[in-house]
This record gives sequence, structure tokens and C-alpha cells, in this order.
Amino acid sequence: MSYLPLAVILGLLIIGATITLTILWRAYQAGLFDNLRSGAYVIFDEDEPVGEPQDHVFYPEEWEDG
Repeated sequence: MSYLPLAVILGLLIIGATITLTILWRAYQAGLFDNLRSGAYVIFDEDEPVGEPQDHVFYPEEWEDG
């Protein structure tokens, strides 16, 4: 029984993990993970403020006047 296929799979897993962690570390160092919440509020404006539901597809009568 040869362990070559197992060694190849293990080697690919280690190489893949190393590449992934390197990319994530460089993104962190570049500041790409700073202030992630700011992007969540880009879609809101004066017409659709945060925390006020605008689309009432299923039960619109439940949302009328509080």
C-alpha cells in the first residue's frame, strides 16, 4: 500500500491553507477588515431609514400605524 496519494492530499491541504491564511493576513494588514459595519449602511438613505421596514409583502396590515 502506497501512502503517496495521502501525502499529495495532505500537501495540497497544507499549501491551500498557507495560501488562504497569507491572503487573509495581507488583507488584514492592508486594513480591509476595518470598519466592516459601514458597508452595511450604504443602502440606507433618507427615503429608507435604518430600522423602519419599507417592504410589506406578506402581512402589510400588521405594519400599518405601528
